[in-house]
Amino acid sequence: MTRIKLFKRGLYFFIKTVVRPWFLFFYPVKITNPEILKTMKAPYLLLPNHIMKWDAVILSLIFPLPLNSMASESHFRNPVIGFFFSLIGVFPKAKAKSDLGAIRHMMDLKGKGRVICVFPEGQLSWDGGGMPLFYSTAKLIKLLKIPVYVPLFSGGSGVFPRWGKSRRKGPMELTIHPLFADGRDVKKLDSDEIFEKLTSIISYKDMDLTIPGRNWRYKSTSRAEYLEALLFICPSCRSIASLHSQGNQFYCRSCSFETTLDDQYRFHYKTQGQSFQTVLQWNQWQEQVLPELLRDYRNEKTSRPFIIDHDILIKTGFRMDPLRPWTRKGKLALFSDHILVRPEKGDIRRIPLTEMNGVHVMTRQKLEFYHDKTLYVFFFSNPRTSGYKWLCTLRKLAVPSSYAWHGEEVEKI
Repeated sequence: MTRIKLFKRGLYFFIKTVVRPWFLFFYPVKITNPEILKTMKAPYLLLPNHIMKWDAVILSLIFPLPLNSMASESHFRNPVIGFFFSLIGVFPKAKAKSDLGAIRHMMDLKGKGRVICVFPEGQLSWDGGGMPLFYSTAKLIKLLKIPVYVPLFSGGSGVFPRWGKSRRKGPMELTIHPLFADGRDVKKLDSDEIFEKLTSIISYKDMDLTIPGRNWRYKSTSRAEYLEALLFICPSCRSIASLHSQGNQFYCRSCSFETTLDDQYRFHYKTQGQSFQTVLQWNQWQEQVLPELLRDYRNEKTSRPFIIDHDILIKTGFRMDPLRPWTRKGKLALFSDHILVRPEKGDIRRIPLTEMNGVHVMTRQKLEFYHDKTLYVFFFSNPRTSGYKWLCTLRKLAVPSSYAWHGEEVEKI
């Protein structure tokens, strides 16, 4: 049975009716141009920015017609959740590769007059800044030849930043931009021109420009809590994984560095000498300094690992197959040309970096990658452990990732 046939319109609207009042109470969003919703005729394609944890749910509650949203195949590994997602119109996309099945499904949705929702960034923003878009999105627009709209969230990274574990009270807005109100307009442009138009709209720096520019503020006693899941290099001593958060405070356990995160997500330092004021600026800095630290590590010719984490639940699988537990208290260590995966019992697995691919982080800290047609998934027991530091470091060591990066070339398929 196809996923289109599995979709249950009655179930979709029942869930929407039940969830909408309380969800929008906790996550209120102001639509700046609600009149456009009355002019949008299906089939059409939605290409929203991906700025906070619940933006896909909010879109489903706001738009009058059911959204058929594309999601990572990892969400479908649990057969019960995968079946439920299919019932409400969510369909999978394979990571790190072209997925002809997903493309055929979207063509079928177009033929049925449905609304298709795809996040062209392919990942949730880590730092409130826009991520590079998949070039394949422009090819998809060219293929579908239907109207295209770009719902752009502002303030979402302040309400629920990716590193956080709780919402913060503050404003959030949604503006719906018509990229191609008529699908026939798509025929006049090539893929490069379409990609340029899309990129010009999905270009945002939420915490750096929008929030301070509109004087928005976000109330919380734990704004910095779990920030070490994202920011893992101390700007003072350059040690890795030594930073710690507590409430609105963020400090290094290896030196005297200390800072505070205010209600506009601006850093205030205890000592002078730090130049970056926002999470985005800090993240871009650590991406620049990380190659230097890796070169220094290689020059040391030491036997110690560059990164090591303990007490990790490790599971294995493949694509959408259910995951199988491999070890409950494993270790993961990174060296200059390989990683070591050490279980509680049994043989250590030495995996060369040249044989790894598809590395990415799901949600806040769950690390995944493929080796020899096996998917490894690492669940860190400590909620403050950064899976992002592994992602960044492996990227710098030329391990292929599932998505693009600041300043790096996007996937072209």
